[in-house]
Amino acid sequence: MLEVAPTPPEAPATRPKVLIVDDELGPRESISYLLQEDFDVQTADRVDRGLELIARESFAVVIMDIRMPQKNGIQGLEELRRLDSEVSVIMLTGYGALASAQVAMSLGANEYLKKPFDVEVMLQTVHRHARLTIERKKRSGLFKQLEEMYESVKREQKKNQLQAGYGQAAAEMVHDICNPLVVAIGYTNMLLDEARHLPTGQPAIDRMIQYAETLDKCASFCLHLAESWRQTTRHAREVEHFDLFATAAETKNVLFFDSPKIEISGVTGAVVNGVRYDIVRILQNLIKNALEAGASRVTVNIRPAGGRTIMTIADNGSGFTPEGLKTILKKPVESTKSHGTGLGLTICRHIATAHNAGLNAEARPGGGTVFTLSFPPATA
Repeated sequence: MLEVAPTPPEAPATRPKVLIVDDELGPRESISYLLQEDFDVQTADRVDRGLELIARESFAVVIMDIRMPQKNGIQGLEELRRLDSEVSVIMLTGYGALASAQVAMSLGANEYLKKPFDVEVMLQTVHRHARLTIERKKRSGLFKQLEEMYESVKREQKKNQLQAGYGQAAAEMVHDICNPLVVAIGYTNMLLDEARHLPTGQPAIDRMIQYAETLDKCASFCLHLAESWRQTTRHAREVEHFDLFATAAETKNVLFFDSPKIEISGVTGAVVNGVRYDIVRILQNLIKNALEAGASRVTVNIRPAGGRTIMTIADNGSGFTPEGLKTILKKPVESTKSHGTGLGLTICRHIATAHNAGLNAEARPGGGTVFTLSFPPATA
C-alpha cells in the first residue's frame, strides 16, 4: 500500500528571518536595528559563521558584504547556494567593487546594494525579497509533494500490476494528471514572478497577476483532488464535516472559473459528513458531462428534506435515452459518449454509495438530466 506521511498542519505565522553577514560592526548593527521591527534578525561577522547558521536554520533573506577577511562574500555566496538555493541574497558593495557585485549576480545573488545604503531602499528591497523567498519555498514544497505523490503512485502500480477496477483506475488517473499539473504549476508561477516585477497600478498588469493567481489556486485545488484519488486507492478516507453549498460554490469558482452557465442555489450551512474532495469529484464529473453534452445551464441545488440533505445537479443538455437512463449508473462500466470510458459516472456512484447518499438519474422535463444525491444527517 502507499505510505506517504500526512501533510503537517500549517505553522503559525512568524516574522521572516534575515541574516546579516558583515565584518564591520557599524553597518552590521545599523542594518539589524533598521530591520528588527519587521524581521527576526541574526548577525555574523564572518562568512563561515554565517554559513553555520544557514546550515541550521531557514532564512528568507541573507545580506552579505562582498569584501571580508578570511573568506569573502563571493566565496560565501557559492557555498551558500549549495546549502539553500531559494533564499534571497543581497550583496553589499562599496563603490570600488561594482565588478565584484556583477560577478555575485552571475553566481546567484538576487540583488546588490551600494555602501553606504539608502534606508528606504534597504527596507523596500528586504521586504520584497523576503516575500519572493516565501513564495519560492512554498512552491518548492508543492513540487516536492507532487513528486512524492507521483513516485508513490508509480510504486503502487508496479506492486499491483494485475489489479483492476475502480482502485486501479484511480491510481492511473493520478499518474496521468501529475505530469501536466507539474508543468501547469511551474509555468503559472514563472508567469507570476515575471508579472510581479512589472510596474504596478496598470490595469492590464493587475489583471494578468489576478488571472495567474487564480490559475495557481486552481492548480493547488487540483493537487488536493489528486491526493483524494490516491487516498481512494488506499481506502484511507478522512471524514470531516463540511458545508455542501460552500463546496459546490468553490467547485464552480475554482474548477469551472466561475462559469455563468453554472448556478448554485438553495440553502447555505447544510453540513454533511464525508470526504469533501470526493464530493467535489462528483460535482466536477457531472457538471463537465453536462457541459460536454451541450448544456447551456447547469443548476446545483442544495435543500433539506425529511431530515436529509438533498443535492440535485440538473442540466438542459441533450439528455439520455430511456434505455440509457437505465444503464448509466449500473455495472459494467458503460459510456454514453463515443469518446468516453464511462468511468466518470461509475466513480460518482462509488463515492455516493460510500457516503450513504446513493445516486439517481432521471430525465428533466423539457430536456436534459437531473442527478439526485440524498445525504444522511451529519453526526458528531
